[in-house]
Amino acid sequence: MKTLSRIMKVICFLVLMSLPCMVSSQGESDDTWWEDNTLTATGYSLAPKNISNAAQARTWSRRAALEKARNQMTELIKGINVSSSMTVRAGLASGAIDEERLDNLVRDAKILSERYGTDNSCTIVLTVPVYGGGDSVAGLTFKPVEKKDFLKPTVKSKAKGNYTGLIIDCGDLELEPVLAPVIRQADNQSVYSYNNLDYDKVIANGMIDYAREDKPNDKKNLLGVENFFFNSACAAKNKKSRAGDNPLVIKAKVVSDGNSTPVISVSDANKILTENEASHFLDEGSVVFTGYRVGGVRA
Repeated sequence: MKTLSRIMKVICFLVLMSLPCMVSSQGESDDTWWEDNTLTATGYSLAPKNISNAAQARTWSRRAALEKARNQMTELIKGINVSSSMTVRAGLASGAIDEERLDNLVRDAKILSERYGTDNSCTIVLTVPVYGGGDSVAGLTFKPVEKKDFLKPTVKSKAKGNYTGLIIDCGDLELEPVLAPVIRQADNQSVYSYNNLDYDKVIANGMIDYAREDKPNDKKNLLGVENFFFNSACAAKNKKSRAGDNPLVIKAKVVSDGNSTPVISVSDANKILTENEASHFLDEGSVVFTGYRVGGVRA
């Protein structure tokens, strides 16, 4: 009976996974912008029936579809978390983010695809990069600040000096991606934050990458057979390349600030800061946050 039950569960699982994905077109926040560092928005429109000329109908539907795509893109950008305490929407409301720059960013969004139906309908897909310079979400949200030095290690030790980057392993802690994350040590001091980095490097490449990983005991399916169908470890491995071939791996103790800030021990912070003085991987933003629940969803 147990075997039959497992088989039925697997069949139900595969049926559910084969159903088509439903994509929202209501301009809700895109919670996966961190996966490929891009935003995409889709607009669809059909010309009114009283426009009989095909060319005019296409022109009308294209203009309306483009407007809808731009409106959706605006909402997607507004929903992004800049930090644990501020969304783009809140930054616009407070004046910390320039609304005219947002309008320009959306207006100049690249058209990824443009399709017409036999009914002269039009579907337009726009894309905006999260990073990449001034014409990106990072360029919109970050401003130059006075750069601060990294903390000094409180305990002196000899650095190995060969680390290429840093991975903060958040394990099964729920981790919410933000544009400007912080690594904090247990005494609440910041080990890594935007204030420590070069503005141009941040808007070009961001501060970190996020990598969602498979939980070790979830790598087999319900029949106890290795799961060949879905494995996010490959994507996570590619993301880890930001930290290089020999990263320093540190385990987060907890997450704070709305689940966006990994908190590490003071001894681990000393190790990071000591190695950074030798290898400068923090200065280059060679940092990756990994976990089983990045974005609140367990892989």
